[in-house]
Amino acid sequence: MVSGTDLPAVLLSTAIGVAIIGALVGLLVWDARRRKSPSVLLEVIAAMARIWVAIVILGSVFLIVRGVSSATYDIAAMPIEMAWPADLPCQTSRYEPIGATELYCARTYSAHATVDGLDGGLRALLSAGDVLSLLVVGVPGLVIAVLSQRALDGPAFAARTSRWLLISAVIVLVAGTLGALLTDVGSTLVAQRVLPPPGMDAPVAAGRTFSIVPPVWPLGVALGLGALSVIFRQGARLQRETEGLV
Repeated sequence: MVSGTDLPAVLLSTAIGVAIIGALVGLLVWDARRRKSPSVLLEVIAAMARIWVAIVILGSVFLIVRGVSSATYDIAAMPIEMAWPADLPCQTSRYEPIGATELYCARTYSAHATVDGLDGGLRALLSAGDVLSLLVVGVPGLVIAVLSQRALDGPAFAARTSRWLLISAVIVLVAGTLGALLTDVGSTLVAQRVLPPPGMDAPVAAGRTFSIVPPVWPLGVALGLGALSVIFRQGARLQRETEGLV
């Protein structure tokens, strides 16, 4: 992600990033053609997927080091309770539309926070959630790398490919759900530790309740990978039957 206050500088940084990625892809294509690969596209996809996995591994190492250190800890969405600084139309019964675009209602439920002096238990809880969530990000890259490489090395429909897809589905479901839950619980506990309790007439207070919402997307991804596992298993069976007829 590229951000900044100067739009030309942001666009230039984005263009440089795109150019670097394009140069990397071009280098991979040149190398695959030089080695006379049976499928240049699969070679490039597998290589990019391996780079993806390597970045995730480096990110996981960084998160683990941050978790065991005493550095400040960034929390993306710490639950808070904060009154809007001005009265809003939704808070009054005598509201009359002015006929122009206006802010009707607004609420703040979370804030990006940096916490110092976090104790070991909370730091471990948050780090576990962050590492599990990042692990899920790396699973698709690992799946693509493995499937592409196996398609290059031998039959695409292999029994081990089906098992690998099923294992990936379980990893995504467990790590994706557990990572989000640990992060939600840890963020709420940190808010209760560093902010006044709700109802104390403070400008910013901790959230009133534990807001634990299991994400739905890990289940959807796991179902998709599970379906692919069944499809590859059927493909492997048909492939064996076809080879037996030849």
